Amino acid sequence: MSTNDDAQPLPDDSTHETSGSNDRKQKIPPGQPDALQDSQQASSGLSIDSLTVHAGDHCLLQDVQASLPAGKITLIVGSSGAGKSVLLRILAGLVGRQSGSLRWEGTITKTDNQQEPQIGIVFQQFALFDELSPQANVQFALDHRFTEPQRDQVPPTQTDNEASSPSSETAFGHWPATQWIDHLGVPGKTPVAHLSGGQKQRVAVARTLAASPDVILYDEPTSGLDSSSGALVANLIQQIQQQDQKTCIVVTHDYQTLLPIADHVLLLDWQSKQLVPLRPEQWQEIPNRMTPVANKTESATSTAEQSLGKQAAGKLSEFFESSGRAVMAAARLPIDLIPLVPRPKWAFRFTGHYLRLVAGPSAWVYLIIAGLIIGFTSTYFTFKFLPFRSYSQPLLIDELLASIGFALYRVLVPILATILIAARCGSAVAADVSVKQYGGQVDAMRTLGVLPKSYLLLPIVCAFLIGTPLLEWVTFASARFISMVVYVSMFPNDGPYFWQQYFDRNLVAGSASETVSLFGIIEFYRDWQWVQAKNLFCALGIATISYYRGLTPKRSAGDVSRSITSTVLWTTLYVLVVHFVVALVEF
Repeated sequence: MSTNDDAQPLPDDSTHETSGSNDRKQKIPPGQPDALQDSQQASSGLSIDSLTVHAGDHCLLQDVQASLPAGKITLIVGSSGAGKSVLLRILAGLVGRQSGSLRWEGTITKTDNQQEPQIGIVFQQFALFDELSPQANVQFALDHRFTEPQRDQVPPTQTDNEASSPSSETAFGHWPATQWIDHLGVPGKTPVAHLSGGQKQRVAVARTLAASPDVILYDEPTSGLDSSSGALVANLIQQIQQQDQKTCIVVTHDYQTLLPIADHVLLLDWQSKQLVPLRPEQWQEIPNRMTPVANKTESATSTAEQSLGKQAAGKLSEFFESSGRAVMAAARLPIDLIPLVPRPKWAFRFTGHYLRLVAGPSAWVYLIIAGLIIGFTSTYFTFKFLPFRSYSQPLLIDELLASIGFALYRVLVPILATILIAARCGSAVAADVSVKQYGGQVDAMRTLGVLPKSYLLLPIVCAFLIGTPLLEWVTFASARFISMVVYVSMFPNDGPYFWQQYFDRNLVAGSASETVSLFGIIEFYRDWQWVQAKNLFCALGIATISYYRGLTPKRSAGDVSRSITSTVLWTTLYVLVVHFVVALVEF
């Protein structure tokens, strides 16, 4: 979390002060006395009309009418469990009108027109892409910003120094990622995982501002911080709002820390199911009005008293529902894979990330070891425990070698390799997507108008389609090599040429034209199409299952673990079914 050392205030610029609402100080750029007023008029507020929210059978909000003023900091406070997080996700556009047990009605528009607002959100858990640098995180937002800045908006009399000033609203629109990072005092090339909590928060703020949203939401920005660090975060929010003059909405229960920077306060009253505006003189009443949410004892008791049979029926129903969703996902996969990619360079970048997960060095080592094991056991034990060895071996040795080669190439290695890819690579990808879902990165994509399938599903499928055939070939190559070593060590008088002649007999069928070579390194033997068909069918299924299992809602680390476990279960089962079905046709 943030500390006093890593949450330093923003660099101060030459300003003079004027009194703002609630007597807090507003910074006005020198020589531009009307800049604050003009930028506030240019920003957009939010208008909430007839908002009703239900979570299951429980009504959280009912027919709410509210206006969140433009260019101001609005604080939304409420008791734990009152529905603040749900309201924030609705405002951010992250919850559909019917999403599981949650449903809502009403409209949320800009106050200056009836268009849907562009919302940016600074997540409580930061929601930064760990595989990207801080600078790349900001660049991602710049490349997917809501509106592109117009160069003709910059006044012709503006000097270079004024254009680089953080107080200039037009200058913000033209800042590159490096300038955002430098302005907020964050190292641009340091891996995100090595940043402190305060630095991550600043990167999250920079990414949100770089997207140029109409409204900025802050989700519990001081949660888990001590009072000193919380005050520094509040100061950061205030400075950002003063410099960029965006409409800011802060959803929090830590009202003591954030009240000093607020212009407008709304209380989410769980009893009246309304957003109640509070005048400044009423702010001292907030502790008394934030009463604990009543427990739904009746509902809890009824759930606890459910019979074991009903619970089992519920689990069975959930199983069939999830299975049905998986089948539907597989059916619509061709549509989902339509490359609606906003920025090809980011699609390639995410593809590279997932290709490293699927077919990185550790995967090669893993599959090479597996190939060595299957090649050794199939060759050594076939000849070691051959019945009536002294009589049958001279008669059957060539047939046995041909059978070993055929079995390894067409059956054993494809099954073993794809099962191991499903277990190792499928779980790695599911873990990555699960962490992105749990950590808010998927929601961060959505707030930037990016569909997760564009930079997650499509790159994952491409990574598996490329990686699976490569890893299967590596497995077979290592199995073939160790088979030769084992045979030559057991029958030194025959030599490698004898082994190769009979090991490949059923693979090339005595014709060189039956073998296809790729770059002179990878050889595809006769009927290689069957092997690759199994590889590609398995790759598509593993990729789809891994993605959709990872994308399921995650409320805890336990959900992430269960998602990984279920991915291993379903992908390995899917691979076995594919090989069984194809074998019925192939042979």
